Amino acid sequence: MGDWFEAYEVGNSVVNSASPAARKLEPSIVAALDENLEEFQLAEPGSIAEEAEARAAFPVVSTSFLESVTSRFQPASCDTVNCSSAGRRSGGILPPWRPYLSGISGVDFATLDDDNAQSPAILNESVFTIGGALGMAIDRPMGALRIEIEGRGRDQMSSTDSDPVLGSLTTRATDIWSATVNVWRDYRPYESLGIYAGGGIGTGGYRSTLSGTGLVGEAYSGNDQVANFAWQAGGGVFYELTPRITFDIGYRFFAIDESTAVGYIFDQPFNYNERYSASELLLTVRVYEPFRRWR
Repeated sequence: MGDWFEAYEVGNSVVNSASPAARKLEPSIVAALDENLEEFQLAEPGSIAEEAEARAAFPVVSTSFLESVTSRFQPASCDTVNCSSAGRRSGGILPPWRPYLSGISGVDFATLDDDNAQSPAILNESVFTIGGALGMAIDRPMGALRIEIEGRGRDQMSSTDSDPVLGSLTTRATDIWSATVNVWRDYRPYESLGIYAGGGIGTGGYRSTLSGTGLVGEAYSGNDQVANFAWQAGGGVFYELTPRITFDIGYRFFAIDESTAVGYIFDQPFNYNERYSASELLLTVRVYEPFRRWR
């Protein structure tokens, strides 16, 4: 142990006879070594002897020095001071970056705008959305910077318009999906409560279908899969239930750029353009370090 601390004091590096090259220690391990070294140097000679006698009286399970340091990042339980993420992070118990998984669900107040004169249907509908995200939270002052990959699906939309001359026309958007890369910045003014804002870019699409009848029978038809650039922006409020589980309620504006689909009127093809956009109210549950053992 003494040799370890002597090597550590020289430039925060470790040198041994088997590997003479110096190896730089992680900052978290350096902090742990500082604390252990200070306790070792301040201990009274008598207390060290008493502790040795106490250890001899009871069997103990020995662990390596590396295990004793890394165990600080996976405590079996937390006390009243370090039970929150803020306390555990300031005490060196939580790492500066953590992976997480998110489950997302909510409601889209969606609009599908068709600007073609031959099929001028506009869909306005409330639809359900569900999805998930895989991300990484990087510890920053007063919060975290989160980078994630998100995928979501949405319910279908449909609308039927009638005209005394042209007949009826039904427009549908089905299989609505999106895949984006998001960046969010958390700001935590309180221990477990905070706000966040950010956005993302990616791609999205849906299946656009047309069906309708005119005075002379079947007039409109179409079934085309479209995809285009998508983006979103928003923010919300989050509450840290435990250091590993966080709930948030947020608002996002999501949009897919104008896409061109192909339809048919009396078997003659024509192009029509559509734009999908939605105001979204979402509930998200984030689970940090999901593959680490729960204690």
